[in-house]
Amino acid sequence: MHSSTAAIKLVHRRPRVLATADLSPEGIACLREMSELKLVGWAAGDWFCDRKQLMDAIADAEVVLAGYECFDEELLAAAPHLRAILSVRSAPQANIDVAAATARGIAVFHTVGRTDHGVAEFTVALALALIRHLVPASAWIRSRSPNFDPGEDFYRGTVWGRGADSPQLAFTGIELHGRTLGIIGFGAIGRIVAEKFSGFGMRIVVHDPYVDSGELKTLGVEPVSLDELLARSAIVTLHARLSTQTRGMIGANELDRMGHGAYLINTGRAGLIDTDALLRALDRGQIAGAALDVFDTEPPSATDPLVAHQRVLATPHLAAWTEEMRVRHTRSIVQNLQRLLGGKAEHLSNPEVLTMAERTLP
Repeated sequence: MHSSTAAIKLVHRRPRVLATADLSPEGIACLREMSELKLVGWAAGDWFCDRKQLMDAIADAEVVLAGYECFDEELLAAAPHLRAILSVRSAPQANIDVAAATARGIAVFHTVGRTDHGVAEFTVALALALIRHLVPASAWIRSRSPNFDPGEDFYRGTVWGRGADSPQLAFTGIELHGRTLGIIGFGAIGRIVAEKFSGFGMRIVVHDPYVDSGELKTLGVEPVSLDELLARSAIVTLHARLSTQTRGMIGANELDRMGHGAYLINTGRAGLIDTDALLRALDRGQIAGAALDVFDTEPPSATDPLVAHQRVLATPHLAAWTEEMRVRHTRSIVQNLQRLLGGKAEHLSNPEVLTMAERTLP
């Protein structure tokens, strides 16, 4: 991805802009001042823009502020005036055919940092919920039998119940302090995760072959091999990008290397984990548990074996969704459009368009 500022002339003043993304009211006001703005789908306070509506709306657009709809080659072909797509996502390839856009000379811009803190904080929340058994403990106190016997008066303030019925005994957890956290993937989110967990007094080990080991050491973390990370970590959290190299990187062999009391957290991409291998590891108690915010099929079925597993804390792809996320991606889109109108390009996902023949503006 291209992040440096470069000269580019693609749009004239007050371009015709189509927005499908969820934008802040303040951002919409700024965009109206800069462009002839049309809002559809989430941008208009509705839901996803359906295919026919999007095909009709994009026909006259020169710039698209893209949310989560699929912008494939067929849709781009229906937009002869389109010069640029400004995506709310850090990886617009997820729903935009960037290659098809490049072939048509359409610049695709991405958003930087909109979800970093939200995902990192959610990772901390999942870790604490796992190791302190917060979900089953909350379920227990809500659903306990009206005949529950808390034991003798003398012990009620310390241990409720008798023997195995005591919630303090059933839900005894572990502490983060003094334990080791293993982070796989040390991009922006991984670095914020390390910062937050170091505040708990944890040792941080990192595996990321794309980051220089010297840089990792200067950031206060220990670079290690994947095998060593898995063997040493009480908690392993995944923040690597999904690629042909990383797909299924946590499989049966990797899970076998984790300690029996270790936990696995995935707020990244489901494809990083071999689901069948994870199920087997959970069933036999190879690992203590897993927290999963992403699944191979989304939304997962209510009968999905991972969702139903007693050792799994499952959440519905929530990590990035904070009130601040919309503010951040709106600000990024407004700034990208301002730069574009000034003949500059930053956060460009397909810098190849800069070397293509200059387009003639109407």
